[in-house]
Amino acid sequence: MGILMITTWYPPHKTPEISKIYLKQSRDIKFVTKWRVFNTAGGLDGLKQYHLIYTERGKAEEAMSEINKYFLPLLNIEGFRYLAEPMMGVSDSYAMLGLKWE
Repeated sequence: MGILMITTWYPPHKTPEISKIYLKQSRDIKFVTKWRVFNTAGGLDGLKQYHLIYTERGKAEEAMSEINKYFLPLLNIEGFRYLAEPMMGVSDSYAMLGLKWE
């Protein structure tokens, strides 16, 4: 399983416009097994969201391509930006060192 974390920021006054786009978008994306979204205040950057996206093992690149398409319409909104970060579970990263996380 692969894990991607997408962080988004946008101005609070753009929330209605962004919400309408999110509601139109399907999150039924190939190779994505689970998608959780968390909202929080982003300080001077406005509002912030964390998207934790789980993908099928070995399919993170393919999933990321589809996820980028999901966010494309939002890039037309002034002040919206996002950052995508591939993540790894602690047990997987320890295994790379020949160690076992229990």
